[in-house]
Amino acid sequence: MAAEAIEAEQGDPYEKSRCQELVSKAFVRCPKIRVLADALSALGVEKDKLVHCIHCPSSEAAGGYMPSQREVVLCQQWVSREPSEVENTLAHEMIHAYDDARAFIDWNNLTQHACTEIRAAHISGDCSFRRELDRGNLFTQYIAGAGDRCVRRRAELSLTMSCGDADAAHAAVNRAWKVCRNDFAPFERGQV
Repeated sequence: MAAEAIEAEQGDPYEKSRCQELVSKAFVRCPKIRVLADALSALGVEKDKLVHCIHCPSSEAAGGYMPSQREVVLCQQWVSREPSEVENTLAHEMIHAYDDARAFIDWNNLTQHACTEIRAAHISGDCSFRRELDRGNLFTQYIAGAGDRCVRRRAELSLTMSCGDADAAHAAVNRAWKVCRNDFAPFERGQV
């Protein structure tokens, strides 16, 4: 295969470099990511082998946790467009990695998968007041409970994308909710 074709598959070298730079900065600057990195290290996961910047087929994808490789991938073209989202996305995916390392999640079991989605949406900051305000999901009459509604919505959306069944995703989130919504590991309750 020609070098040009390989480079095209790998995407823009600047995007990859920028992604790697932002990931490195996040590991230094973000306390939440440092806690997760330390907790993963204590479980035998090497920080240097955990996160990879790749060129993704969809330019809309942010990244994900790849259980079969036990690694987090960030989509370099998305990172280049959304650098302010790197820390939150990285924290979200690292929570999946942490949950998998500590509990060996069966990703085909919707209740187990729902648990890590609930935890990631809740702990990472996905559902902070500011993020929900930016998404247009906060209305004066619905402020109370907005965080939990967001966590449920985002967990159900992620599960539905995985299994293709919104009703099954909703039921799995309901089954996992009480225990997983109140599990803050590796953080103390007041840290998140």
